[in-house]
Amino acid sequence: MFISSLTESQVISAILSIVVLLLGYLMGSLTSMISSDGNILTKILGCFDLYSPMQDFLNGVITLSNVVYYISLTAVFLFLTCQSIQKRRWNVSKKFIGTGIFSTGFIAVVVALVVFVNLIAEILTDKKNLKLDLTAQKYYEVSQDTIDYIKDVKKDVVIDVMYQKENFEKSSYMKMVLETLNKYQQNSDHIEVEFHDIVSEPDVINKYSDVYSGTIQQGSIVVACGDRVKVISSIDDLFTIDTSSYYQTGSSTITGYKGEQELTSAVMSVTDANPKKAAFITGYNGSSIYHSYNSNAVNSLYNLMNKNGYEISQIDILNDDLSPDDYDIVVLPAPVNDLTTDCISKLDDFLYNGGKLDRNMIYIADIFQYKTPNIDDFLEIWGIEVGDSVVYESNADKNQKVTISTGSAEAPIVSSVDDDFTSELSNTKLPIVAPVSRNINLLFDANVDRTTNSLLQTSDTAYLYPLNMKSVDEAKAEAAEQEQATSDAENSTEATEEETEATTKFDTETAEKATQNVMALAKKTNTENNETHTNNLLVIGGMSLVDPNLTSSATYNNAEFIVNAINQICGKENGIIIAEKSLTQTTIDITAAQITTIRRIIEYVIPLIVIAAGIFVYVWRKNR
Repeated sequence: MFISSLTESQVISAILSIVVLLLGYLMGSLTSMISSDGNILTKILGCFDLYSPMQDFLNGVITLSNVVYYISLTAVFLFLTCQSIQKRRWNVSKKFIGTGIFSTGFIAVVVALVVFVNLIAEILTDKKNLKLDLTAQKYYEVSQDTIDYIKDVKKDVVIDVMYQKENFEKSSYMKMVLETLNKYQQNSDHIEVEFHDIVSEPDVINKYSDVYSGTIQQGSIVVACGDRVKVISSIDDLFTIDTSSYYQTGSSTITGYKGEQELTSAVMSVTDANPKKAAFITGYNGSSIYHSYNSNAVNSLYNLMNKNGYEISQIDILNDDLSPDDYDIVVLPAPVNDLTTDCISKLDDFLYNGGKLDRNMIYIADIFQYKTPNIDDFLEIWGIEVGDSVVYESNADKNQKVTISTGSAEAPIVSSVDDDFTSELSNTKLPIVAPVSRNINLLFDANVDRTTNSLLQTSDTAYLYPLNMKSVDEAKAEAAEQEQATSDAENSTEATEEETEATTKFDTETAEKATQNVMALAKKTNTENNETHTNNLLVIGGMSLVDPNLTSSATYNNAEFIVNAINQICGKENGIIIAEKSLTQTTIDITAAQITTIRRIIEYVIPLIVIAAGIFVYVWRKNR
């Protein structure tokens, strides 16, 4: 409208309008060409950037600066249009020279005022976080747990992002990372975020050469506090990427945002005043100690501990040292085979710690195990027995069907027995589920120096489904028999199947119902010179309790409960569990009744309103 007021030619007006709009669209790129770091000139020119504010609206974010921008832009061009129309009435004479000068000065003042107002609005938006996130999962916000933790950070933390800042404004995904980093700065005076282009600033990575031996590259995010450094190798690591469609479409799909968990965990790791070191047993004489079916669950537990500040080393229980001087806790995740007596002695020596105790252990049983008599004897000393059955729930209200890495499973909803392990949960209403978990029996409540406690229990309507636990030799013999059976006649095979079905038939109705333990804690204490020293053995009935489908979901409390339990036995401050934010597109389902209602509004209500308004205007004008 303003440009149309400057000329009577519609063609010229259209061309000039296109040029102005194009400049407004490209203003972000033009300012980045002037300065990659930003200065006062780029801030002023940024006020005429038409693209970036609209992107925020399209992403579902309403900010004070953007609202002020569009309102002020509309107001200033309406003002300029009025000034342009009035100017046509002026004559080029001495009489009107003063008027023209005054009008020009007035325009300059108004434009300067608008620029100033936008600058102030931008500063207030950044400093006071005057933004409204309207997205379904609050993609551009951070959790209250993160805010509370960030506010309590007392050490100076530098987050060096090896990527140009302006690149974060061009993508809704990158914008999430930028907003997360902004929240850290807004809520802490001790956290500073800096952006670098290592192509033009190659020396920026040299300051970490003495404290970090890994690779820092373009796209890396370095979180540093003193001489402690945590590196997120790529911005892509802040997202969950589904590569299954790559071979069909040639591109992968971003399905989730996990940047808040990754960045907050990095800050926790470098600021932890008392970092705990964990020995994660993953090997046995060069081979994996656990079944391949449990790989995802083992990795999930590893990541949970790593993201909550544990310094983890993977070890081979047969070949590597397990010194209590090097580690605070050892994790034994569902060994397929039994351990040798020498390996058991390693665990004993680690926990005993030369008589000083204060060492801890996590043992996870599972259904994918052979008989483990040596491990069973070790647990028995601690007053714990892992049963040879799977825990199921007969009460539908206490049961939940879940999806885990190995498929769908019926998962009993379990509850905490000890309030000390639930008091720090952010949402106690979320369920904890225990799919395909073995039962845990407590052999005693207390003896001379040890006590046992149940941490997670089922309801009293749970029952046990017996496992056909075998030794390695028995399994090999059975495998040989099955191989022989497959080479027999078809009728022999059918007879074998009928026999197997008869022997494995289980009646859930008549099965004994009782409360079952799926997680337990044993403690050994020693008091010397008025000082109490404690060993903790945490036993979990199944790897599926830490399956990534459960620990990464905001629906269950599995991750937070288990992390809090580990932190408590290690004497570590409570961790933060932040669920991944799904980025998959959802559709709005509409019912047949809703379709009918919408159709009637369009076909009848709106036309009647228009007709009624027309009649009203006609009558009103006629009576004038």
